[in-house]
Formats: sequence, structure tokens, C-alpha cells
Amino acid sequence: MAPVSAGDDRTPADVTARPWYAGTPASVFCRRRGFVARPGQVVAEPSSDGRSVVLNVGLGPAGSATAATFRRAAAAAVRAVGPARTLRLDLALAQGGSMPTADRVRAVTEGAALASYRFDAYRSKRPGPPPPEVIVATSGSPAEPLALAEALAVADGTCLARDFVNCPPGVLTPTRFAQRIEHLARSAGLSCTVHEGRGLARLGLAGLAAVARGSHEPARYVELAYTPPGGSSAPPLTLVGKGVTFDSGGLSLKPPGQMHAMKSDMGGAAAVVGALAALPRLALPVPVRACLPLVENMPGGGALRVGDVVRHLDGTTTEITHTDNEGRLVLADVLVRAAREGRGGPVIDVATLTSAAVHTLGTRTGVLFASDTALAERLLSAAERAGESLCRLPLLAHERRHLHSPVADRVNCSHRHGDTVQAALFLQDFVPAGTAWAHLDIGGPAYNDEGPYDEVPHGGTGFGVRTLLETLRGR
Repeated sequence: MAPVSAGDDRTPADVTARPWYAGTPASVFCRRRGFVARPGQVVAEPSSDGRSVVLNVGLGPAGSATAATFRRAAAAAVRAVGPARTLRLDLALAQGGSMPTADRVRAVTEGAALASYRFDAYRSKRPGPPPPEVIVATSGSPAEPLALAEALAVADGTCLARDFVNCPPGVLTPTRFAQRIEHLARSAGLSCTVHEGRGLARLGLAGLAAVARGSHEPARYVELAYTPPGGSSAPPLTLVGKGVTFDSGGLSLKPPGQMHAMKSDMGGAAAVVGALAALPRLALPVPVRACLPLVENMPGGGALRVGDVVRHLDGTTTEITHTDNEGRLVLADVLVRAAREGRGGPVIDVATLTSAAVHTLGTRTGVLFASDTALAERLLSAAERAGESLCRLPLLAHERRHLHSPVADRVNCSHRHGDTVQAALFLQDFVPAGTAWAHLDIGGPAYNDEGPYDEVPHGGTGFGVRTLLETLRGR
């Protein structure tokens, strides 16, 4: 991620990005190149003295510009900067819109920081010039420095999640992932407990243990906690993140063409860790717990068999009819434990759980299921403010017919049609009535297999971090 700092409209830079609303007369140079100030449109021209470059960046109509507009504009400027070493963004100084300046500063900072993300740890040579130093021009109001600092905390958390998802699965094993979380917790001031071996067995996380049987890599279960400054007696909000560091499908082996992105099957855990990492810097007054089951799903000699039955922490049983539906098994007992220890607070799980939703919603939208309307509305509102696309789907009770088992309380394999809903219903079985619960299925947007767009790179996206933080901010 590029270094980002504050400045003003006199701070020198190799390239300056200037904002334009649609309908505002631009230079002849720009008009001849088709510049009409569409959101994210960029046309470069020499400065008046010829010593630097000006990026003319479109914002669309002034009355319709939102935080997403300014994020997109900043990202477009960063991607258009070329080999320049410094870029000054004057975008937050745009006049005529309805957004407060501090909100524009926050959005511009997020867009620039997120668009400058690179994952080059395993390249022998950097492909292209390094990202430039970015200066966000501010007007000098007292709220703007805080807005910039908050935006950088959110961007750092998102980029941390991207790093985890992009890391090779042979490097980020459950053991290594747990070690990195533990190190992060120490540096960020979070409390952290890592359960392994006999300590993990005593917790009774049967689904996690069952999935781990097929791998040489042992499972880990990590608990993180954030306590706000001054403490709090309020029930914590509990975040549960699915952390399957590589998913081969187990004995129900995935087709080879579907495996290349399966290092991203821990995108839920990555998002939760990214959000927790940002909380101390944001100093939000909300206690938060995180529950992170970390495991590989592999087809080794001890692997979970089709036909096996798993007895869960709550005493109920699941018949295994498809070992590639491991995520719901891993989360089941963790949800039981999270609700028991959450003192009545809400529980939100985040998981790359199914691929079925992409056939309806595409690959850029996450799915929300919730047992509590107020919690659902809070998440949807937070996602909109954060610039992440989230769509609520119903928990259709009649789809439970596909979870029927002749030998156990349920099966882990759902019907091909409606799989996303059925997986959510499976998880709901493990959340006590009266507990406000939401499930975010991010199987589509956690990993971008296409080219970069807006502030989102190719590969790990960090989807969910911003929505979770906005949810906590607005709680």
C-alpha cells in the first residue's frame, strides 16, 4: 500500500488530480479527448508551466456524488499516475456537492490507499513502478485529520485481509495463520488465545476436528478480543470467521479447474482478523470477540468419509453426504460456543461458504441472512456506507426439506438448487433462539478472478472488513 499523508492544494507533487463535476466546463484539451466527467473518468494533460501532470478526474453530477464516487475517483487517479513518485489528490476539495468535507477526505483516502495495494512478496521482480506517495489535500477543518487517520486504519485492515488471502496455502497453513494472528494481536493490543492439540480437543469442536482428519496439518482455533478504552460491561459483538486455508474438497474432490482460488477459502477469517486489527486504532466503544476455526480440507488417509456421522457440541448429529461442504461443519460447533459465551450479544459469521449465489448476484456481491431484522438493517446500511455490495436473502423454511437425513438430525449436503439458502439454514440450527445472528456468505466477492476495478485489486479483495467496521461504528 502506498504511503498516504495529508497536505493542501499548494503541496508540490509530480502529478495532481483535480475533480470535475459533470456539466462544469473543462479545458479544450480535455474536451477534445472526450472528457465529460463521468465518475472515475480520467484525462491527463500537462500543467500550465509544463513541469508536472494534471489528472482531470470525473465525479459525475454534483448532486449524486457519494462516498463511493470519491473512492472510485481516487482509485482511478492512483491507477493513472504512471511512474510518478508523488501524487496529490485535490478531490476532497470539490465544491458544490452535499457531502461534508471530512467524509470526502475519508472516502478519497480509502480509495487511494486500497487502489495502491500490491502483493509482490513472491515475485523476483516488481511488475512496473512502485505506487507513488499520495498526498490528500484537505481544507484544514478540525475533523479532517481524524477522518484521514480512520480511513487509513480501515484500509490497513482491508489490505491485511488481502495479504492473508493472497498468501500461498502451503505457507499460510492453520499453524502459521494462528501464529501470525497471535503476533498481530500482541502488536495491536488485542487479547489472543490459540487452542491446539489436547486443548483444542477439550473444546468439543467436532466439525473442525472431523475436517482436519484428512490433512497432515493440525487444526487451530483462535479467540481474539478487543476491549474498548476504559472498558465496557456491555455484551460483546461476536464475529466468527471461517478459516479453511486450503479446500481440496476432501474425498469429494473438487474439479482441478476450481482449485486454483481455494487458498481464498479462509476469506471469512481474514476479514474478521482485518477488522479486529483496525479496532484499537479506531478506538470504537464496542467490545468485540472473534472466533476463528483454522483448518485444511484434504483427502488424506484419515479423511472424513461420505456416510460418517458427526456429533456436535450441542448434542445434535450431522450425516456427511459431501465432504466439500466442510465449511458449515467447521462453523457449526463454533456458533454454539460463540452464542454460549457471548452473554446475549449478537453473533455475525463471515464465510466463503457457497458458490451458488454467484449465479444470481454475480461475483461482486455478498449474501446476508439474518434472524434479526434490526441486525440485518444495520449490516445493510453499513455495507452501503462502506462501499461493499451486500444483498439480503430470506431464510426460507421450506428449503429445510433438503437437509433431511435418514440416520442423523441433518445432512451436510444441500440440494444444488438453493444451496446458499440451505447452507444458511444449516448454520441457523446451531444458533439458539433469541440470539441475534447474521450470516455473510462472501464466496463470490472474497476473491476477484478478473482485472482490478474501482478500489478492488485482482486476487484477495478483503471483502467484509469495511462492512464489519462500519457496523461496529454505527452500533
